[in-house]
Amino acid sequence: MKKFLGGIKKNIFYISLITGMAVLVTVLGLYNAQTNSNEKTITIGQNTPNDSTTEADAKEALNDKKNDKNSGVSDEGTSEQKDIETDNTIENSTASTAESESAETGASGVSNDSLHYDPKDSISWPINGNVIIPYSMDTTVYFETLKEYKCSPAMVIEAQTGDEVKAVYESKVAEVSSNPELGNYVKLELGDGYTVTLGQLQDVKVALGEHLDAGQVVGTVGEPSRFYSEEGSNLYFAVEKDGNPVDPMLLIQ
Repeated sequence: MKKFLGGIKKNIFYISLITGMAVLVTVLGLYNAQTNSNEKTITIGQNTPNDSTTEADAKEALNDKKNDKNSGVSDEGTSEQKDIETDNTIENSTASTAESESAETGASGVSNDSLHYDPKDSISWPINGNVIIPYSMDTTVYFETLKEYKCSPAMVIEAQTGDEVKAVYESKVAEVSSNPELGNYVKLELGDGYTVTLGQLQDVKVALGEHLDAGQVVGTVGEPSRFYSEEGSNLYFAVEKDGNPVDPMLLIQ
């Protein structure tokens, strides 16, 4: 035991040196371990922002896709809306054109421009009967009811109440009306400024704007107005060109 203790005392320097070196090595080992741990932590910490950035980029990409999808839907909706507006515009335009054409054509469905009358073409008698007052604008003729002589811008044809009155030519009904002198009357437009007025009617069988063929019934003869009471039942038959009287005998067949 004494030898052992003596040996220790002799070698205590070396023992202390070895122990100190061991402690130093241990400390260095712990230091290195701590340093490596910090580096790993730093590396992990450095990777974390990248992960965050990647995640943010992914979210942004997802939002972009959603926006693109919404934009596509919006564009599609806008396109559909434009198509609808275009269709409505076309429909409105078509409707306006149809109304305009209808207004020009009239209820008959025949355009005013399609009516044409050449005075070389004969017109027919509107009714069969004797002429009791002739057309006369150059000289005066006697009106029995009025008891006076005056010019006559029309023919007055003897007729019976209820006799049918017919269109003298292809025409359009330009006016349906009445006045004290003519009673009920119808004005027909033949075209090129020519018109025919048929008065002293009872029943009018045509409508304003209606297209008539030659020989089509316009109405029937009625009782005479007070201006023609002495002449009896009759048909007032007048032809005009641009508002000026024309002798029907120049055109009649």
